[in-house]
Amino acid sequence: MSLEPGTRVGRYTISRLVAQGGMAEVYRAEQDLTGGISRPVAVKVIRPEYSESDDFREMFLDEARTACTLSHPNIVHIYEVGETDDGQLYMAMELVPGETLATVNRTLREHDERFSDEALFSIGISCCSALDAVHALKVESGLANLVHRDVSPHNLLLSTSGSLKLIDFGIAKAATNRNLTMPGVTKGKAGYFSPEQAMGKKLDGRSDLFSLGVTLYKLASGGTPFDDYTNHGERHAALVRGQWKDLDEVYPGLPEGFYAVVKRALGVKPEDRYQTARELREALERAAFDAHLRVGQSSLMGYLDDDGEVTAEGGSRMSAFPGISAPPSATLRGPVTLPPEPAPNAASVRSLPAHRTERLPPVPPDERHALRRALLIGAFVLAVVLGVGGTVFMLGAPPQSPPPPRLLVGAKAQQPQPPPVAPPEPAVEVAEPDSGEEVAVVVEEVPTPPPPAVKPKVKPRPVALAPRPTPEKPPDKPPVTKDEPIPEGTGKLVISVGDNTGRHVITVQGEEWGAPPLKRKVASGVYRVQVKLQDGSASSTRASVWPDKTTELVLDPVSGRWSSRNQ
Repeated sequence: MSLEPGTRVGRYTISRLVAQGGMAEVYRAEQDLTGGISRPVAVKVIRPEYSESDDFREMFLDEARTACTLSHPNIVHIYEVGETDDGQLYMAMELVPGETLATVNRTLREHDERFSDEALFSIGISCCSALDAVHALKVESGLANLVHRDVSPHNLLLSTSGSLKLIDFGIAKAATNRNLTMPGVTKGKAGYFSPEQAMGKKLDGRSDLFSLGVTLYKLASGGTPFDDYTNHGERHAALVRGQWKDLDEVYPGLPEGFYAVVKRALGVKPEDRYQTARELREALERAAFDAHLRVGQSSLMGYLDDDGEVTAEGGSRMSAFPGISAPPSATLRGPVTLPPEPAPNAASVRSLPAHRTERLPPVPPDERHALRRALLIGAFVLAVVLGVGGTVFMLGAPPQSPPPPRLLVGAKAQQPQPPPVAPPEPAVEVAEPDSGEEVAVVVEEVPTPPPPAVKPKVKPRPVALAPRPTPEKPPDKPPVTKDEPIPEGTGKLVISVGDNTGRHVITVQGEEWGAPPLKRKVASGVYRVQVKLQDGSASSTRASVWPDKTTELVLDPVSGRWSSRNQ
């Protein structure tokens, strides 16, 4: 029976009922401190119908004893454990303004929204940090072997500041707990059990990692791996045999690293999973880095307002997943008249999201390949220039002069000095001025060889470089039917870019929607769609969305051609 406001439980005054669980009730209360100061707390009281059960009392005390020794930012802090005068046990703990992930996820899906990819990574990393502290808890005798046993969206509390806290250790146990080590006893939430937990076997921390894998599967796809089975027997058989569909088959479009982490966490055998929570957390961090995502506490901000209420209605955020978006605002209830050119910083068709997927700048293309290509082109151009220049130099050089004549003095020939400018006379007699004897100087003219044949000058032919391919003109934008008005209603807009492997950005009506492929429900009308390709170029088109129909746009990133169809 719920406690009335104003009821005193130890040092706490009950304000109102917050939540009811299987074995306890949680209240908001005020704690009286010294100097007339009070602080809000959460008081967990065991349900009256179980107060006389020794097993439930021991389970509650086990939770209190283990949880009080834990101190971690991702685990709710326990202040005090006590017992009322009428024998009711209670536990006072940190009051976290917020909602469980089960409530947030359900509300988001009611408004056709999902958690972003950053949020999914952040949830997994934060929960792993908490489980690492739980599994590493030590007591005087050594490792406590504490297992939470109930990791699920219902026991992960999201605060208004974006922090995530693991709550409810009502089913957690130490290895020496006689109440929970009985063979065949199964504790926890059906659908989040590990195979060994469902069979009542002895558990360790790897069981919690399987439950975390189911939790991430649920938050990403909207259902657990066992939702296709209609009864408990079929689910149990599928669980212990590993008969379920992988997440990438059920919900494509997420980062590949996220799929790999969830798949390994859901290993049927404990030895096939990550062996520690720290190992699983590091795998998530590497996968987020490889996906160029910035993940932190801010990744979970914007899902709750200052009062702890889910802010899904009205499109307060935009998901990065394909086929996921907030509902259109009132400005999209009818046909849209597109202006010739959108004004800078114009209001978008939806309200500015409080949370959106933020990705690191795309990785540039391989610089070594670009440098190698530039060097090859430069070497080719240099060879052409040197070849043409050498040919011109050889053809333009003057012919060599004939060798000079040899002078024969007496019977001996003497090589003359450098030839004079004027040609030598045929034969002369010269007398030395100071000698009385006459000396005959015979000049023998050496026949001059014929000049070398001069090759005709040939002008070098210009080397024709391969012409650059002329970029094809983008096709005309799909015509917009002006004669026939588009009736009011809701349709689907699907946008893809090639094989969707590049890091492209899709903008609709001036608002960034995320990376392709995208599939969104929108109000009928005409939309301006632009894709910013990873190389910095952009291509735009217009699309007409009709009620209850799907308009599919596909951009070929190589040719820039758009194709569209309505179905």
